[in-house]
Amino acid sequence: MAKKKSSGMSARTQWGILIGIGALILGAIIFNGVREVADDGGSGVVTSEAFDLPNLQNRDDPNDRIRLSDFNGKPTVVNFFASWCDACDEELPAFRDVALELEDEVNFIFVNSNETGNWKPMAERNDILQFPLAQDIQGEPGRRNGLYRSLGVATGMPITAFYDAEGNLIDVARVPFNRTQLEVTLQQLQFTS
Repeated sequence: MAKKKSSGMSARTQWGILIGIGALILGAIIFNGVREVADDGGSGVVTSEAFDLPNLQNRDDPNDRIRLSDFNGKPTVVNFFASWCDACDEELPAFRDVALELEDEVNFIFVNSNETGNWKPMAERNDILQFPLAQDIQGEPGRRNGLYRSLGVATGMPITAFYDAEGNLIDVARVPFNRTQLEVTLQQLQFTS
């Protein structure tokens, strides 16, 4: 009886390689889908005039505002959150940690939008009360979430907007971030070295 010649790889190894390649391809697709340029009606830029919101921690004072123009000079990351958004809750620690590390290079602002409950326990739990917190109520009278809608978002959270040092919107992500994804995105946008 003749021995069967071995092909060098077992079927199990071949399957492992195929699954690994598939995972890499899927990862690349997901990562590339993280970044999505906002649709603001065609110009591709939302200027800092579109960003003038009440300070969430001092809502009783109508003059206490958080304006994107106050943050010009450094790139700015605007992370939207809502108390009902589990993915927002999961990503906030990464945003907090990166914001603390990059405070000299990049501004971080947290915006409560699409809120149906109490925002404060999530903000406290994730220790973001130390950062600028805005309430997204801009828009037509009686309509909330004006900044959220201006980014071309119809529904869904989380969302993160990236503005350059002059206050121009350059990117919008509509998926949750972990720390590594956030750091890579900031490098790709040349917010960090």
